[in-house]
Amino acid sequence: MHSELQTAIYAEDQKYQDEIHRGLRKVFEVSKYLDFPFTLNEVTTYFLSEGQVTEEELRDLITREDFADLPFQIRDGYIFAGEAKSAAARLEREQFSASKLGSATEFATVLTRLVPFISTIAVTGSVAYGSARKWDDIDLFIVTKQNRLWVSAFLTLVLIRLSKLLHLRPSYLLQFCLSYVHDELGFVNESQRSKSNMLFARELLKAQPIAGIDQYRSFLEQNSWINSVYSKAYPVKLKQLEQRAGARKSEDGSHSPLLSFLMDWAEGFAFAFLSRYLRLRAYLTNLQLKSRGERLRIFEPKTSPRSCVYTSNFYRWLQALWSDESVP
Repeated sequence: MHSELQTAIYAEDQKYQDEIHRGLRKVFEVSKYLDFPFTLNEVTTYFLSEGQVTEEELRDLITREDFADLPFQIRDGYIFAGEAKSAAARLEREQFSASKLGSATEFATVLTRLVPFISTIAVTGSVAYGSARKWDDIDLFIVTKQNRLWVSAFLTLVLIRLSKLLHLRPSYLLQFCLSYVHDELGFVNESQRSKSNMLFARELLKAQPIAGIDQYRSFLEQNSWINSVYSKAYPVKLKQLEQRAGARKSEDGSHSPLLSFLMDWAEGFAFAFLSRYLRLRAYLTNLQLKSRGERLRIFEPKTSPRSCVYTSNFYRWLQALWSDESVP
């Protein structure tokens, strides 16, 4: 009986160690690829199961080399994958990210005044994570009123082009990319498909909303299942959004039958034109990326009347990590 109890305890302890190892493997792979160190808090909050280990316990595990196959080093409060470097490089990228986020906020203020169909705008990707290099894209997550996605996307692209032609800001602050755009019904459908998807939950929590704060908060509330995955980060994010909530009222969307007909026609035309243009542009961009050997940056545009989403090889790689599939 005593031997059976010891065996059970050992098996449970081994399961616990394996779960932590899988989480730290994600940290190591992502940190190594991005050349970007994470803080202990970021690791325990977004890479390991909630409450699985504290920051001090994590520091102790790494210091004692419990996971020798993952050569981490801790310095200045950061976890480095491989040989430790100065934290100054991370601080520089945080500064680039902050500058790009500020540029996106100014852009969103103008855009939402000119395009009343946009419900919310958020920044995702490397800028949202604070890991952006100087010439990294500013990935925009946009949700529009129903059946107004492609008109909104067209007007957004026109404004981006004008901003570049007029040199309103340095070029590296105008690298906007419409990487994740839905109308309201399209986002509801995407949310339903992504239930229990930890990577989707992580991206939604880490996104930085810059317009339509109330609407973005409602997106999180509608996806309350995220709280079961990130029970520490979820309520904190909701509290932050509550404090930032604005008083700006959105348009009710009611128009005359003639104007609605014209807008529906414009939406159909914009979809037919832009979906083809974006696929051609993606093809040409991918040719350049292939020639430079940047395999993980290659992306595929997926378009429909309700959605326009760029799915990169890097995102697929992250999905493989988060689902514990083999890493390509």
